[in-house]
Order: sequence, then structure tokens, then C-alpha cells
Amino acid sequence: MTITTDRAAETARDPRDLVTPEAFDKIVDFFVTRHRVTRPYAERVFEQTLVFLKTVADNADIRVVPDISVDPGWHAFIEHTVEYAEFCDRVAGRFLHHVPIMIEDISSGAAMARTIPALHATGYRVDMEFWGTGESCCPPQPCV
Repeated sequence: MTITTDRAAETARDPRDLVTPEAFDKIVDFFVTRHRVTRPYAERVFEQTLVFLKTVADNADIRVVPDISVDPGWHAFIEHTVEYAEFCDRVAGRFLHHVPIMIEDISSGAAMARTIPALHATGYRVDMEFWGTGESCCPPQPCV
């Protein structure tokens, strides 16, 4: 029997390092309560939210999008304005706005196709289970 490992996953940085342990626990606890999910699941969602936001911070010149399974983590983070604003300032040097729009670039899958490699380029652990739907957070006809 041969066992193989994913070297990239072994050497990838931990997304939890992007926030304080207190902030991580606070957002995860909120997510568990709000969405009625297990703590391990909430932790994974928030980790991927952090990787996504680092990707946004690193790619101001291209539009990257959250997968539909990651977007609720971003919403939970935004609701904690103190922690979110501090993260944005420290990691991005600017506020990372959530602008839910639906354009052909997103609905066609092109934006997600750009997003996946950009996520990996951050060097943080990317959990592809949370990026596999190929759907962005924006519905086909968002409320105006």
C-alpha cells in the first residue's frame, strides 16, 4: 500500500494566523449559534473565509468571489465590525467591502475560475470542499 500526501497542504500556512485566537473563537461561536452547525464545520467555514479575504486583499486588480458555502462566514465576520475593520486594516490596508452583484463574469464561472488559483497563491491552506460548488455568493437576481 502506498500513501501519498499533498505537499502543498502540508506546507500551507494556517488561516487562523490571520486573526487573533479570541477573534477566531468569537466569530466561530457566533456562526455555530446563527447557523446551527457543528463547531468543526464553523471553524472550517471561517478558515476559508479568511483565506478568501486574504485573496481579495492581495488581488485588488481582479474580482475574486466567495463560494456560496464560504459567503455566510464573510457575513458573520462583517457583523463583528470591530474585528472585521481591524482585520481589513491590518491585512489589506483598506476596508474590504461586500458588494453583491451578479454579472456574466460571475454567473459564467469565469470569476470562480480566477478565484481558485488566487486562493492557492496566498500560501494559506485551501479546503477545496468549500470551493467545489462553483457557485458564487450572488444569486441570479439579487434584491435591488
